[in-house]
Amino acid sequence: MIKSIFYKEWLKLRLFWCLAVVVHIGLIAYLLLSLRSTLLASGVVETWATMIGRDVLMVNQLMYLPLVTGVVLALCQWLPEMQIKRIRLTLHLPIDYTASIGTMLLCSICGLCLLFAVDAAVLAIVEQMWLPRELVWRTFLTCLPWFIGGVVGFTCTSWCLLEPQWKIRCVDILIGAPMVALCFLTAQPACYIAMFPWLLLVLVATACLPFYSVYRFKLGKQ
Repeated sequence: MIKSIFYKEWLKLRLFWCLAVVVHIGLIAYLLLSLRSTLLASGVVETWATMIGRDVLMVNQLMYLPLVTGVVLALCQWLPEMQIKRIRLTLHLPIDYTASIGTMLLCSICGLCLLFAVDAAVLAIVEQMWLPRELVWRTFLTCLPWFIGGVVGFTCTSWCLLEPQWKIRCVDILIGAPMVALCFLTAQPACYIAMFPWLLLVLVATACLPFYSVYRFKLGKQ
């Protein structure tokens, strides 16, 4: 049954994943080409001095892409389920609803983590050919909160979409928006190091919230 749910989610979201991979590859390629162009125009030493002295890592354009990806994924995954009440079929499967909904959430979260991991790996592998290891590491630490924010954006949007009552959904949005914004307070390089445990705590907490909305739906709240 679990394998069937994974397969169903792949069939439903395969177009989204293909488009997401193309967009992410395109932006990563643009950032790397832009960095390479700067290195050729200004010289390696001058570019390194600018990046270190002015705290410029040339990845700011990547900041909101993980968030947009997570929100759009949630819309693609849950809007069809809620608009035509197809989620009722999922809740009537011969397994507990926490297992079925959890599998659907896990499928998307794993996909996001894999996509973001590929982004980070490509950036690190290519940048280390041009930049010192310390700058590559700072780039990763700068992007990590944005990647976490993309997953939090997915879980919070899923929570809101699965909520059956509009008035409660508005409250969910007011609660979820600051949680998402917490991951995007600044683009200052490596400034989130002390906050990573708290961001992970927010991620775990928001991943549990969709189950509450589904429980309310199961109770017949409208």
